[in-house]
Amino acid sequence: MRKAALVLAVLALGLSACGRTDPGKPENGFMTGLRAVFAFKACTGKLEDRFGLKEIGSVTSNDMKPSPAGKPGEWDVSFTADVTEKESGRVTRYQGVCHVRRDKPTSLDATFIKEIRPATDTVRRINPGQ
Repeated sequence: MRKAALVLAVLALGLSACGRTDPGKPENGFMTGLRAVFAFKACTGKLEDRFGLKEIGSVTSNDMKPSPAGKPGEWDVSFTADVTEKESGRVTRYQGVCHVRRDKPTSLDATFIKEIRPATDTVRRINPGQ
């Protein structure tokens, strides 16, 4: 997973460094979507570190919203993501913004929303009437 995250981060940086050929000409939807996907993948490792997650098995997001921020190739990608940890199967939801910049490291502003599915080895007891 670390090698894959590193490869994706390098691709994201390469993509973000490739600005539009003509700054006055808008980018097509395909390129915008592609940049958003790579930016989000680069931020997956940051989610692991920030929230102390184990190895991530999968990430699902249906609402990534990229928006240009400054120079061509710089993006803020808003997202809500369901993250599945590989070992335990726990699924948690996070919401945030991934900031991709050409002259700074990728950064992440995210918050934990809720646990969708607990880990397979977790037992929870709930008192009736609560």
